Formats: sequence, C-alpha cells, structure tokens
Amino acid sequence: MSVDVEKLSLEELVDLNRRVVYRIQYLASLKTRAQLDRFDIGDRVTFQCDGRTVSGVVIRVNRKTLSIHTDDHHHWNIHPKFLTKVQGSTSQLPQDVKNIIEGKG
Repeated sequence: MSVDVEKLSLEELVDLNRRVVYRIQYLASLKTRAQLDRFDIGDRVTFQCDGRTVSGVVIRVNRKTLSIHTDDHHHWNIHPKFLTKVQGSTSQLPQDVKNIIEGKG
C-alpha cells in the first residue's frame, strides 16, 4: 500500500498519524507481552544496576514490568528486557517472598 501524503488534507494526515501511532504502540505491547511471558512468579532473575549485578525473585507480573524482590530486601519494577532468568531457578517461592506477596512482610 502506497499513500501519497502530499495529497492528503490536514484532517486525513492527523487521522493517519493517529492510526500509525496506535499500530506502533500495539506492536510494542505484543513484544512486551511476549517478553513478560518468559517469566513466572518465583523465578530467580538478575539485572544490572550501576555496574553491579543484582539478584532477586519475581513476585508479580505487571502489565509492562515484573516486580522483583532483591536478595538485599529491596523492591524493583523492571522491564523484562533488562532481566536474565537464572538457569535452574525454581518456581517455588521462599517463605519471605510469600510473606511479601501476602502483605505480611
């Protein structure tokens, strides 16, 4: 499909722009969803912060990010493209993470 934008009115250009932006956002959301689907609650993950490797456990899968409880007891919301799943990690949650999820910790 070829569109000659030189022949479009202002209203048509605005509509085309809205549709293009919507399509780009939709494709980006599909990519993010596919990245999120690689992780489960309880997976051990790592990510880089200020040149150091931070380890933690996935405690929640959000719409665009994963909630991570780190080994040093901090909470992060990280986009999945920045996370690496630790091989051999188990999906069973440690008791302290269960308490965080249930609001007891």
